[in-house]
Amino acid sequence: MRIHAIALATLLLAGTAGACDLRIETAWIRTPPPQATTLAGYATLVNTGKAERRVVAAQSTLADMVMLHATRMHGGMAMMRDMPEIRVPAGGKVELAPGGMHLMLMGPKSALRAGDHVTITLVDDTGCRVNGDFSVQTR
Repeated sequence: MRIHAIALATLLLAGTAGACDLRIETAWIRTPPPQATTLAGYATLVNTGKAERRVVAAQSTLADMVMLHATRMHGGMAMMRDMPEIRVPAGGKVELAPGGMHLMLMGPKSALRAGDHVTITLVDDTGCRVNGDFSVQTR
């Protein structure tokens, strides 16, 4: 009987282990010009959980580094700055869009064309990792 209880507990924990509250939807990268050294990624981040989630890191095998960025207007000029995190409210969503928050892919390792797909992994404050399929699009 004790073995069955341990097995049941193990199965229940395994079912919740790795379950992330964060989803990546409508993910895309603007088709870059030839020889681009940076790319911008956009998406909708959806939090299906009951607690705020903070995206604290991003990575992709396509780029040397992926940074969390925001574009801000300052003195009539658009300026980008690094962000330490992106907060996604409980049961809410956050848009990563041109002119606002976005992912900056530094040092792409290959040229991209419209129709290509790139996997970008986001890491939240709980250590949960979620992969997003970012399609390269002309917009």
